[in-house]
Amino acid sequence: MTKGKVFIFLCFIIFATLNNPALAIDDKKNHIIGFSQCTTDDLWRRTMDEEMQNELIYFPSMNLIIRDAESSSEKQIQDIRELMLRGIDLLIVSPNESEPLTAVVGEAFQSGIPVILIDRKIASDHYTAFLGGNNREIGQEAGKIALEHLKQAGRIVEIKGLEGSSPALDRHLGFHEVVSKHDELQVTHSLSGNWEQETARAALLRVLQFDQQIDLVFAHNDVMAIGAHEALTEAGLRDKVFIIGVDGVPGPEGGLQALMDGKIDATLLYPTGGGNALSLANKILNGEAFQKENILNTLVINTNNVKALKYQTDLIINLSERIAFAKKNLDQQIERYYSQRFWLIVALGSLLLIIFLSSLLLRAYRNKLRANQVLEKQKKEITRQSDEMIRISRELEEVTKAKLVFFTNISHEIRTPLTLIIGPLENMLSHAKLKATERNQLQMMLKNANRLLRLINQLMDLRKVDNDKMQLQATENDIVSFVKEIKDAFDDLASNKKIEFVFTSDLSSYPVYFDKEKLDKILINLISNALKFTSPSGFVGIHLRTSMHYFGRERREAVEIEISDNGPGIPTEHQQRIFERFFQVDQKEGSVSPGTGIGLTLAKGLIDLHKGDITVSSKVGIGSSFFVYLQKGRDHLNDYEIKLQDDAFENPTHEIVGKNDLSEEYGEYSQTLINTGKSLFHDEKPLVLIVEDNPDVSVFIQSSLSDHYNIMTAANGAEAFERIYVQEPSLIISDVLMPVMDGLEFTKKLKTDIRTCHIPVILLTARSSYDQKLEGLETGADSYIPKPFNTKHLQVRVRQLIENRQRIRKYYQQDPLFLARDEGKLSQLDSNFLKKCAAVIEAHLSENDYSVEQLSAEVGLSRVHVYRKIKHLTGLSVSEFVRNLKLKKATILLIDSGSTVAEVAYDLGFSSPSYFSKCFKEQYNVSPSEFIAQNTEKNS
Repeated sequence: MTKGKVFIFLCFIIFATLNNPALAIDDKKNHIIGFSQCTTDDLWRRTMDEEMQNELIYFPSMNLIIRDAESSSEKQIQDIRELMLRGIDLLIVSPNESEPLTAVVGEAFQSGIPVILIDRKIASDHYTAFLGGNNREIGQEAGKIALEHLKQAGRIVEIKGLEGSSPALDRHLGFHEVVSKHDELQVTHSLSGNWEQETARAALLRVLQFDQQIDLVFAHNDVMAIGAHEALTEAGLRDKVFIIGVDGVPGPEGGLQALMDGKIDATLLYPTGGGNALSLANKILNGEAFQKENILNTLVINTNNVKALKYQTDLIINLSERIAFAKKNLDQQIERYYSQRFWLIVALGSLLLIIFLSSLLLRAYRNKLRANQVLEKQKKEITRQSDEMIRISRELEEVTKAKLVFFTNISHEIRTPLTLIIGPLENMLSHAKLKATERNQLQMMLKNANRLLRLINQLMDLRKVDNDKMQLQATENDIVSFVKEIKDAFDDLASNKKIEFVFTSDLSSYPVYFDKEKLDKILINLISNALKFTSPSGFVGIHLRTSMHYFGRERREAVEIEISDNGPGIPTEHQQRIFERFFQVDQKEGSVSPGTGIGLTLAKGLIDLHKGDITVSSKVGIGSSFFVYLQKGRDHLNDYEIKLQDDAFENPTHEIVGKNDLSEEYGEYSQTLINTGKSLFHDEKPLVLIVEDNPDVSVFIQSSLSDHYNIMTAANGAEAFERIYVQEPSLIISDVLMPVMDGLEFTKKLKTDIRTCHIPVILLTARSSYDQKLEGLETGADSYIPKPFNTKHLQVRVRQLIENRQRIRKYYQQDPLFLARDEGKLSQLDSNFLKKCAAVIEAHLSENDYSVEQLSAEVGLSRVHVYRKIKHLTGLSVSEFVRNLKLKKATILLIDSGSTVAEVAYDLGFSSPSYFSKCFKEQYNVSPSEFIAQNTEKNS
């Protein structure tokens, strides 16, 4: 037989063993049953548990979890919640008290868990089935026994169960239904025994101290009946008093034995229903038919039938014990079977594994021989490819150097024309006769020319660092005063942006060797970034301290400069690359971060020249901190890197940055626009909101529109919404690429909000492809103008959109039904809004006191937004809007209804016919009577 056939044969044996139906025994517990019981009667509880455990033999698919609340409703509630969390399939409950348990049982029932109540009910019908004796009937049967024994005359003491439990209440009511019909039968005392023997005994002893005229005691269970027997025996009255109990539980401590021992005189059988509960649970879980109310029969037990009944129960108990013993043996046999089957499978599996591994080893040996031959060929190929990659790498390095040389040369060439641009601009600005708008535009040109010059300088510095041409000229200086001086240069910028800008230091002074010019560039770059990415009302801080820091593998004393902010933060996955050349962190998916991505690279290179270190710590949404470390002393520097004489340091960088790059000093006119976000409004001019993150572009747009429109500005979509909710503009001009919230998201949110969807939007962007234009228009924008744009084009488009809105308002004022016929002139949201308002108003036409607040509530908007929206869409106030609709309705009623002018006036909610006639004539230039006459003549 071949190895393959042996392998297949062994697999077949294992498969047959695992799937042998004769050996398969399902030991899985498919259903989890939770049982919560609460009783002080240990014997009754044990009987219930034994019945359930014996019944489980017939339901192997059930797994029973029993919890005993120990007569505490609070604990029973806790037990039920624990069972629900364990994922039970069905809950069996014997409530301690009805009212306290109603809520938690109802919660389980409403969550889809079937609930079976045993012995006692709750105060609602939120359960699946009830199983137990008829406690009212048991009380009635006890009353009949008392009636028969006392010959319809005597004094009775009733010992009740736990107050609030349904069995105690029902047994009490049933007993009194029978006894109360006979005046000679008196229940002289009704005591509370709480189902406990000692409590019942003590309660009865207290009564016997002042009243011994007792003929019969009815206890709600056998346990309390035995307690009554003990009390009467102590008082010497046992022979004179007849004792009735309830339960008739078998066993040495049960009611049957107590009856045989003469401790009680009669008892009523109250079956526990443990076995019946599991049979009922099986029907419910398997979808079989069942009854909701399952009443167990009771039986009167006295000295006449107690012996026969005890004999039967003893036989049943003996049989149950034999069944339990047989089940235990069967479980042991099943466990032994699974153990043997497991080891058989292990043995067969091991044999199969050995054969399989042996074949694999043989195959692996053959493959190894072939692989060695292949590897030898691949080794030669890899050597060849490695040589090729080295050659390509050298070529790429040469190409990169050539590009950098070209880029540097171009940078040099650009410096000359920039100088020729900056010089004349500065000369022109020195003249005092310039107009404010001319000065603003010249300052904007100068600022951007200086920005371009600094960018070129950075590129040239980066080139020098890459080529090791940058020479460190370090001198010993006070680092504290140096950093403080740079910080002061940015105070105005921080103040203009309303940013809290703080300088703190643990050191009053601290001498460090550093190159002033280079450290100046490093700190300006870091501070500029912190201010750039921090929102208004944010925080930027500079803090100096000494620390021990690792430079390479050596830990040395250093001065630490921390520049921190509470800006947007840098994602963790980007922090390792933040100092790479041209790397930029997108603050938002699809947005473009400002800058070139070389500033931090240059800063890192300049720090490396100082043999220092720079690190970053940042959390998204919290902010960023950059740490600059400079070593103490001069041992880490070479002699040629140290300059003994400190020349006067004249660096105009902070002046350029402070005045032209970041402070946005565009003159008095533009400062008002930028710092306050709005211009001086004139009521007769429409209000235009400009959403643009670039201050230069924002000011340029404002200058082209301010003659004919009031202007309000925002730096991004989120800020724009804040301004819209304060003062609603007539039109919005928005950039597309912005931080926080871009133009597309802003437009989509604006056009899908019923409060703002009526405002026209023009998108301005450098993204000018067809697909990008289509994307902008699909968000709901009314117009899409690519950059660079012509100011005349923008002015015409703004005027047209505003005039179109004004034209629609004029049409509506003339004819309130105009929009219903020509919906294409408005968005679907606006059209639906006006239709809804019209429908609501028409439903209340006859109500003279119908208010704006009521209209706002019915359309689902605030009073302010209803007023703004109706005013923007129709040019009418809310009251004028309502009046126009009523007057339009009046033209129909005056012709078709046959009603008088006065009747129509009152039907439409006007205060008087005269006021109605006045409004009608103002709207249609004829009185209602003349209107009726004119239309009568036309029809005739």
